[in-house]
Amino acid sequence: MAAAGGRRLRCQMVGSTISAVSDYQQTTRRSTGDWDELRRRIAQLEGELEQHREHEELVTKTLISATSHATAIRESARREAELTLRKARAEAEKRMTGVERERDDARNELLRLRRITEQMRRGLSEFLTAKVEELRLEGEEGEPASGQGQELDAVLGSAVEERGSRPEPTPQERAEIRARGEHGSSSRSPDGLP
Repeated sequence: MAAAGGRRLRCQMVGSTISAVSDYQQTTRRSTGDWDELRRRIAQLEGELEQHREHEELVTKTLISATSHATAIRESARREAELTLRKARAEAEKRMTGVERERDDARNELLRLRRITEQMRRGLSEFLTAKVEELRLEGEEGEPASGQGQELDAVLGSAVEERGSRPEPTPQERAEIRARGEHGSSSRSPDGLP
C-alpha cells in the first residue's frame, strides 16, 4: 500500500506539476501575446514618430526656404529702391542744371535787351534833340517847314529798324553781362534798378 500511496502521491505531484506547467504555458502564452501586442504597438509608435520627424524636417526646410526667399526679396527691393533714388537724384540734378542754364540765358537776354533799349533811347533822344534843334534853326531862318513831318517819320522809322536788326552780342559783351550778373545782389535786378 505504501507503494500505492507513493504512486498516488506521485500522481498527484505529477498532476500538480503538469497543472503548474500548463498554467505556466498559458501564462507564457498570454505573456507572449502581450509581448506581441506590445511589439506591434511599439512598431506603430515608432512609425508615427518617424512620420512626425519627417514632417518636422519638411516644416523646417520650408521655413528656412521661406526665410531665405523673404531675405532675397527684401534685398532686391532695397537695391531697386537705391537705384530708383540714384536715378531720381541724377534727373533732379540734370533738371536743376537745365533750369539754372535757362535762368542765366534769360538773365543775359534781358540784360542785352535792356542795353539795346537804353541805346535806342539815347540814340532816339539825340536824334530828336538834333531834329528839334534843326527845326528851331529853320524856324528862326524863316524857311517853311512843310514836309518836315514826313521826313522826320522816315528818319525815325529807319533808326528804329537799324536798332532792331542789331546782331547778337559779342563774346566780350556776353562776358561783361555775366560779370554784372555774378556781382549783382539777388535783391536787385541785373541792371541795377530796384
